[in-house]
This record gives sequence, C-alpha cells and structure tokens, in this order.
Amino acid sequence: MGINRFSEKPYTKRFIRLLSILLTIAVIMMLTGCDEDEAYDEENYSEEEEISSGQFLSPKPSAAIDAISVGTDDKSATVMIYMNGSDLESEAGEATTDIAEMLSSGIGRNVNVIIQTMGTRQWQDYGISHKTAQTYKVEKGELKLIRDGLGQLDCTSGETMAEFIDYCKKGYPADRYLFLFWDHGGGPVYGFGYDEWQDESSGLTIAEMSKAFASNSDVRFDIIGMDCCIMASMETCYALAPYCKYALLSEDFESGLGWSYTGWMRAFEENPGMSTPLLGKYIIDDIISDNETSLGGDSSCMGLFNVSTSNNLYAAWKKFAYKNEAALLGTNYSREHKAKSAGRGFWDLWGLDDSDVTLSDYYISDMLALIESVDPDSDEAKDLKSALKASVAYYGHTSDKNELTGLAVSLPYGDDEFYAQLSDVYSDIGFDDEYIDWLGGFVSEDYGDDDYFDFGIFESLWNGWGAYEDDYGCNISNDGGSCEYGYEYEDEYDDEYSDEYEDDWIYDYEEDIWYMYEDDVLYLYDEATDMLFYYDEYDDEIYYYDDDADDWFVYEE
Repeated sequence: MGINRFSEKPYTKRFIRLLSILLTIAVIMMLTGCDEDEAYDEENYSEEEEISSGQFLSPKPSAAIDAISVGTDDKSATVMIYMNGSDLESEAGEATTDIAEMLSSGIGRNVNVIIQTMGTRQWQDYGISHKTAQTYKVEKGELKLIRDGLGQLDCTSGETMAEFIDYCKKGYPADRYLFLFWDHGGGPVYGFGYDEWQDESSGLTIAEMSKAFASNSDVRFDIIGMDCCIMASMETCYALAPYCKYALLSEDFESGLGWSYTGWMRAFEENPGMSTPLLGKYIIDDIISDNETSLGGDSSCMGLFNVSTSNNLYAAWKKFAYKNEAALLGTNYSREHKAKSAGRGFWDLWGLDDSDVTLSDYYISDMLALIESVDPDSDEAKDLKSALKASVAYYGHTSDKNELTGLAVSLPYGDDEFYAQLSDVYSDIGFDDEYIDWLGGFVSEDYGDDDYFDFGIFESLWNGWGAYEDDYGCNISNDGGSCEYGYEYEDEYDDEYSDEYEDDWIYDYEEDIWYMYEDDVLYLYDEATDMLFYYDEYDDEIYYYDDDADDWFVYEE
C-alpha cells in the first residue's frame, strides 16, 4: 500500500515502513485490548517494546511539527435540507422525527441547518404549515421560522430547488456546504420526491437536479446526500460529479428510520472543519448503528462515493458492458428489492402506492455482483473493478447478509416505459447516444420469471470491500489517468512491503491530504511534510510518527 502511482510524488521506503509499523501497532492493540493510557517508563521504553506490549506511547514531541488536523481550517458550514414531507410525514411523522434528532444535536452556532418544508398534506409537529412551503433554521435547540408564505411549492421542480440553494448561499454564507434531499427515492431514472400536492407520477430527476445545481455553480458542496431509497448508482454519481466532492447514497431501500441525525450533527457543530471523508464516515456509521439497534431498523447499506471518479467509471463500465453484450442480454442480471418497514408495525402504507417515486419494489443490478458473475477475469473486468473500488470511499452495512456492494447500474430489462424515461434523463446528464441506444437492446428481449440470474454464489462470497483493497484500490480522481489493475513498482522502491500495501489511498484535492480507511480507522498522509498520521475517533486523538525521534507521538495543537 503506497502513494498512488499517478501522484507526482513517488513511493518512499520510509513511508511504506512507517505505514507497516502503524498497522502492526493497530493490529496488536486490537488483539491485546490494552489501554493506551496505561503507565510506562518514558525514558527506557523503546519502539520495539511499544510494539510487543501493544501500548501506544504519547510523550511530548521534542520539536514542533507543522500543523495537521483531520480536516480543514473552516470555521463555519451551511447544511441545506430539501425536505419534502410527503406521505412519510402525513402518515407516520417521520420528517418531524428527524427534525427532533437535529434539534437534540445542539447544532446551529457554527453550522447552519436550513430546512425547507414542503410537499405533505399534514405536518405532525412543530407548528409547520401544510398550507404553504416554509423555511426554518435550527437554532439553540429550537426550530426558528425564517421564511413563510412561499405558496404550495412543487418540490419536484428544479426551479424550486435552485431557488432554495440561492436563498441559503446568500442568507447563510459559510466556509463549506452540504445539501441533503429528504423523501422518497425512485432510482436514477424516476428520481426524487413524492409531493402530495402534485401529480403522483411527478419526480425530480437527476437531470433536473443537475440543472438546479448548475444554476448555482458558485457553490460546490462537500457532500450531496440523499436520505432516500435506491439512489446509489453510477448514473446518480455521474450527474452530481460537477457539483460536489462526495455523494452519500443508499443502494437499497432505506428503513423507516432513514438517516440518524443527532450524532454526526453534534460532531460537525463541534468541529465544522472536520475532514469530509470523516464526516461522511460519521453519517454512515450512525445510520448503520441505528438500524442495528433501534426498533423499526432493517437491513441497510450506505456508501460515500468519490464522484471525481465518475467519468472513469462510466468509461470502464461501457468497455466491460460492450464486451459482454451477449451475456448481459441473455439473462436478466437484476435482483428484486422490496420497500422496507416504515417502523410502524406490520404494514407499510406507501409500499402499496403505485406511483413511480414510491416504488414498493425495484430491480437492482449491483455493479460488482454483476462483474463477478458475468466476467470477473478479463482486462475490462479488472479495470472496471479498479474504477469501482476507487469510487467507493467508504461503505457501511448492517450485520445481516446482503449482496449489495455500494453502486448499481440501470439496465432496462424488458421495460419499454422505463427505457423511454431513461433515454431522456441520460441524454440530459451527458451520456453519449451510442450508450443510450445500446441500452435499448434490453427492451426488445422477452424476459420471464425463469430468466433472472441467481446471484447466490456471489452473495455467499461477498464479505465487504476489504478483499478488494490490495488488488483494486487505485486513485483515478482529478483526471489522474486511466485506472489500471496490476501495479508494478520500480526496483528502487520495491521492498518487502510493496506487495502487501498497494494503492488504496485516495487523495483529497480540496484538503490536500491523502486518506485511507483500514479496519474502521482513518489514516492520513501529509505530502508537504512527509508525515503519517492516524485519527482515533473514540479518544479524539491524532497520532503521528516523528522520523528524527524514531518514535510515535500524540499530536497536540
């Protein structure tokens, strides 16, 4: 594992050695369960004794080091929440439940949370009006009304979305921005939002989202997230790529719990400059934990996607798909996924709704499952797996078995109506005509119930992204070049660690630092100072290695 070969800075033996020591210590600490704060003899304690004992020393550094933080120097942020209550609120009060979670976080001083309420026939709490759209600010544990009398705005209109962004950026300018969609999701074709005051077939497509973001191109979001079902797809990431650094999406249906807001909002309020990947990790971990432990929880998978890789992923997918056209057309490589419990007992009201954007079931073609099942070994497959691994910056899943791995791709098996809408949306987001026409071949085939591919073998083998780290962890962000498998090291840098530690680091061009997740720990490497760090989120400590002292230290600003 080393700095990516597309970086201007080559591998260094020192860096690889430091990383290997760091990982060794981390593993031993996990195995021994030792307390990092146990007493030690600072004068006589050697690095070898640290490693063998599992203790992690924290003496004061003898010389100052350049400042490093898990994040930026940003002091403020604005979170824009585009909240369409829909039947989720009128029937179950789920929007106001999530607002309560936001209020309990204490957010509001360093981080603005601006919520636009729309689209439901009945709000259950906080005096929110169903007669008109309103805008609120979370402030000192209260929901403060800041705009009223907006009329019955259509949340499925790109103009409504664009105006909300414009209002937030002008009224609440900040060092950084997040945008969150709250409501139903219908996948990359049908899009977002079931507005109870509009036609039930109306939805905000990813193309319309893209246009709304483009009209506010002076704002680039750290994260665009969707508290919505089935929106994690190659197509969604491609559409959002020009407007954010990361997208945070669910490939599966969400449970009625949706996102869990209190924990990550509290952390963000305390540190509005925290690293975007770390913030994304907090959000995902909270969602997964909530579904594991709360009544109404269900199977859940969430991904943080590095959307700067989207062009490369699209190009790699087309090469793979065209090569395997006959196989893809010969069998229906999609799997049915059904809407989950809304956390209201044994029935799920909107699961009975026949509108496009409140689907009770959906056919998902998971990209990695499809690759491994159709053609895992060709050069095209290996390139695609590399591009896919580079896209998945962080992934979380509940402990139940689920074959979804993060990102889906839409293949319109036998569905001419779906394809007709797909064609318009994909054309509008910039997909080429050749690919759109090629997808038309999936409509003409007659697929029956017996034609569905059984992904059981893949499901039994899939154990998370860890198995793909070494072989397919490359960085193709910021036009760094084509994503290739099979890394070759120059002899100068080839040592005992090269084969074990390959390119699963990702470079964040906004924050000028390399980062990597390994065993649920965030590691960072600062190229400017040639220093390696890791962040212990539980103790809220940053550790670094001082090469001159040949020892590890707790970093204290």
